[in-house]
Amino acid sequence: MSDVGIATARTEWAGAAREMLLRAAGKYQALVQHKDIATGVQELTGIRTKQPTRQWIGGVLAEVSAESLRRGEPMLSALCVNADESVFDGYAAIVGAATGTTPPDPDVHASHERLAVYRHFQAAGLPADGGSPVIPSKLSAARGRARKAAIAERPINKCPRCNLQTPASGICDTCD
Repeated sequence: MSDVGIATARTEWAGAAREMLLRAAGKYQALVQHKDIATGVQELTGIRTKQPTRQWIGGVLAEVSAESLRRGEPMLSALCVNADESVFDGYAAIVGAATGTTPPDPDVHASHERLAVYRHFQAAGLPADGGSPVIPSKLSAARGRARKAAIAERPINKCPRCNLQTPASGICDTCD
């Protein structure tokens, strides 16, 4: 850490992160990877750390979220994603702390919060109808692959006599 304490660094980084996220909020469906925020806040503030990003970025984004809520804005931290376009690890905890309810699916919650951010800040490219919540393309594709894999792994019920797949009723149409 540079010659400042962690609390000072976090406050400075949160201000810089807010500015980065506000720029993204001005463009419909723009996202910012947490690694870019980590690098950017250190460059913008001149306050650097050798700690792994995962150890401090959550605290910075929690401060950004708290500031958004103080201002009556949607949570800007919803625009921050991992490389796979899923929300960063601490997102659900931040939402829980801010609202009292932890979302069952943080990525779905973030998609709704992002839309609120884009609408609030009148993002360029926002559709005339106001847009709709969108799961980012990389994450959506990954979820689709996982869903297909889960379906493919389901056991197939077969008739013990003819070895054909049985319908959902479990009664073989051929033998019974």
